[in-house]
Amino acid sequence: MSQSAGQKALELIDWDAIYRDGRPPWETGEAAGELIRVLDEGLIKPCSTIELGCGTGADAVHLAKRGFEVTGVDSSPLAVEQARHRARRAGVPVCFVLDDVFDFGQTAGQFDLIYDAGFYHSIRGLDLSRFFDMLWRITRPGSLYLALIGSSEEQAEGGPPQVAEHEIRFELTRLFDIVHLRPGRFESPNRPEGFLGWSCLMKRPAGLT
Repeated sequence: MSQSAGQKALELIDWDAIYRDGRPPWETGEAAGELIRVLDEGLIKPCSTIELGCGTGADAVHLAKRGFEVTGVDSSPLAVEQARHRARRAGVPVCFVLDDVFDFGQTAGQFDLIYDAGFYHSIRGLDLSRFFDMLWRITRPGSLYLALIGSSEEQAEGGPPQVAEHEIRFELTRLFDIVHLRPGRFESPNRPEGFLGWSCLMKRPAGLT
């Protein structure tokens, strides 16, 4: 798919309508278990962080509670409103931005950590080159990228877009070195056991400038 076609496909998705029509299948109201696991293992220390497609902010608020300086970006006004309310209730500072992630990335500056719970696996079939350009802009050598990605190892209806391990390695190692790539779970209100996914922690190498 060309960049213009991919951009047009993205613009046609009414993310706000998905929130208005009920609880999206990725919204549990709690921080992702795999994010908590990575933080508990000490693999990422508090730092400047951007979450791509933050939704209603459960992960961003959890990161802020643990000392991270967090910016969350989403194009759904309803989701961002709920995220800001969540942060106020929790008493933590999070900068929630209502904007297209790609547009925001043009001028957002660079972050120590990029957190992505589903953005990559949603965008890769539409506009992967534009996604890589954004990642390049918002990272610096040494920046970490934590992506939670749907797995093709499980065939289950209603889950996230599915990506194979070899596809992740082929695509994301263009910009990053892999720290770990391991199985994880996506919690969902629609399925008690959740869905199989990948937890991929990566680091932009010092020599890539």
